[in-house]
Amino acid sequence: MHQQNANIREFSGPLCPAEKLRKQIRAVLIAMSALTGVVAAAAFFIADTKAMLAALMGGLSQIAAVVAYGRVSRFNGIPAPKAMLAQFLLAEIVKVVVALILLIAGYLFFGANAPWFAGAFVAALAAYLLVLILK
Repeated sequence: MHQQNANIREFSGPLCPAEKLRKQIRAVLIAMSALTGVVAAAAFFIADTKAMLAALMGGLSQIAAVVAYGRVSRFNGIPAPKAMLAQFLLAEIVKVVVALILLIAGYLFFGANAPWFAGAFVAALAAYLLVLILK
């Protein structure tokens, strides 16, 4: 019986979900930062400096939420499945709360430039979802 070359790369390393999570968060933050920069540059050239600052703050509010998620979801080694699930759920709750608080604060603070703030917020959120889908 002839054995074909098996792809065992995924199984050859240690089973470490924390390292995979760190890589995903890093990729998400890079994509979110890039899209936030694009929206901020567009706001600067189309509108003015205040619109650019609103766009930067919109994107940074999503980035701050992902950073908070990364801090809360940290764990060492391989935790029990229930503990890992509980920690991820807590991290998701923290991420949503941080994003909502910063979203409301941004709308109250930036008023007239709210469309740029919301545009960068949505672009950063789209980058987050696309990276997670593609990874």
